[in-house]
Formats: sequence, structure tokens, C-alpha cells
Amino acid sequence: MASVMADAVQIQQAGPLSILSEWAVSVRAFRRNKVPVLKKVVAAALCNSGYSYREVAKMMGGMSYIAARDAYFSLTTSLPKDERKYRRSVAIDGSDVSMGGGSFHVWLARDVDSGEIMAFQASPGASAEDGARFLAGVASQCANKPLLRLGVGANHPRGLVNLDLYFQTAPNQSIIMRLGRLLLGNGVWEGV
Repeated sequence: MASVMADAVQIQQAGPLSILSEWAVSVRAFRRNKVPVLKKVVAAALCNSGYSYREVAKMMGGMSYIAARDAYFSLTTSLPKDERKYRRSVAIDGSDVSMGGGSFHVWLARDVDSGEIMAFQASPGASAEDGARFLAGVASQCANKPLLRLGVGANHPRGLVNLDLYFQTAPNQSIIMRLGRLLLGNGVWEGV
């Protein structure tokens, strides 16, 4: 019981996770709450990253793969439909969360003007590949190359450091240029 309380205290301090959890409660994404909402959100984010339901159930501990699947479908069907829009600015946040005996990095991207949640995912390692995959998902929803506002401090998206996108004199312009070069090979921003 003490570890559950410690997990809950640590989770409440996480920026992206608290935003996702509050949003899920406000849109009533989850109908039953036998599993805590915070655990469902992390499970859905892991599934959204490409992990199987069984892998997520093992990582989360105390959750069945059916509960992981239900959490994933409930949360993703509550999101607005993916569409390419003009976006002036996109806020990208990340934070580390300890839950179910594991540590995960939760990523979140929101449109700064509308507050719309564009993309979310979680990963156990927050590697550069995870960061690039997350940014590719964000770029696929943008009809232009928006200004990227990155979290700092506790909301620092760790996987972006490994992409060498942070340490520039004009970080946002540098990120857009390097991200454009990185994603052009995948055809994400062709014709933009």
C-alpha cells in the first residue's frame, strides 16, 4: 500500500501525465475505474508507442492485457481525429514517471493556441529513436513547420537531447530545421 501511495505522489507531480489524466477525466474517456486513471493513461501511452497489450500489462504490473487494450482504445477514440492543420506553435513536454515497478518517460504534444492534445506516448528508455518517432507523429499533424516550444526542468523531454536539438543559440529555429532534415527522408514533410 505504501508503494501505491508513493507512485501516486510521484505521478501527481508529473506535468504531461497530470494533463492527460485531467483531460481523460473531463471527457469521460474511462467508464469504469477499477484500475486507477493514472495507470490507464500510462498504459494507453505505452500502447500508443507500439508496445503490445501483453508487454504493457507486464510493464505496468497488476493490470491485465484486456485492461491495457481497453484503456488504449478508450483514450485514443476520445482524441480529436488526426488531421493536418496550420499550427503556429506546438508545446512538447515530457516527464519521468515510476509506476508498477518500472520507470517510464511520458511525452505530450499540444497545440499552444487551441490547447488541443495532438500526440502522446510513453517509453521505458526515452531514447533518441523514441524522440524521433514522437516528433514524426507530431509533424504528421502539421500542415506547416510550427514553432516548437520545449519543456524545461521537470518537463524536459529527455529523448530530444540525444538528437542534438537543444543546445543552440536559437533553439526553436534550429529544431525545426534539423527536424525537417530528419523527417524529409521519411516523406513526412514533403511538399510543405
